[in-house]
Amino acid sequence: MKHTRVRSGIPTLAGAIAGLGALAIIWTALSANSTAARFPTIPAVFEAIVDNFDAAPILAYTTFGVGGIWSNVLWTAQNVILGVATGLLIGFGTGLALARIEWFNRLGRLPVAILGTVPVLAVLPFLTLWFGSSALATNGLVICFTALTVSSTVHTAAVAAETRYADYAATLGISSHRTTVSVILPALVPSTIGVVRAAMAFGWGFQCIAEVLGGSQGAGRLVRSFSDATQTAGAIGVLIVVGSVAVLVDALIGITGRWIVRWNE
Repeated sequence: MKHTRVRSGIPTLAGAIAGLGALAIIWTALSANSTAARFPTIPAVFEAIVDNFDAAPILAYTTFGVGGIWSNVLWTAQNVILGVATGLLIGFGTGLALARIEWFNRLGRLPVAILGTVPVLAVLPFLTLWFGSSALATNGLVICFTALTVSSTVHTAAVAAETRYADYAATLGISSHRTTVSVILPALVPSTIGVVRAAMAFGWGFQCIAEVLGGSQGAGRLVRSFSDATQTAGAIGVLIVVGSVAVLVDALIGITGRWIVRWNE
């Protein structure tokens, strides 16, 4: 079984390497016919990462800030993880309540549906107005998006699980509370893990956008500082580090999720 998995993973790895190689060739061709402000060379980008990894002088110059690429990316990462975790708790509880509590469904289904149609980025000005440039204002986008996405997914999955399993459980004399804990909740886990990975993927973008527009710390603020100084290599370097950390976090969530739902294999 292990040998089969390794062999099946080789084409995927080879394809990823080939894709990175093609991207590098295209970028090299563009940088050869453009200025460093538009398309810096790949070595210049990695040189900018090394030079600003621990301390970025541009922060002290533009915003009197401290730290470098790594510390700011860690700040962004912890806010994304915290935002997704908070949104997961809110969304999971809301979606489950919509499916299992009749009076809550009557009261909350329409408001949740209306909130789901509001563009997430439109919420940012209100968060900034209410909470200033605090961490709550910047990761509020992640919380809102995750909560709405998870609640919709959990609600749909819970209704489907109730249709398939809850009625049968009731015929066996199992109480409604026991059905929720022993039947509905386990059925929600696989779909919830999938939507959490999706929310995490979008969360990086929303968090960075919020930091670019008004954050006092984080990768987005550093991108803004590099862009204002026309240091494109530094801005791209920050995005590369953010992307690398995002891939690592997604891999950890995927591994943990497969372990949690190993009973489903």
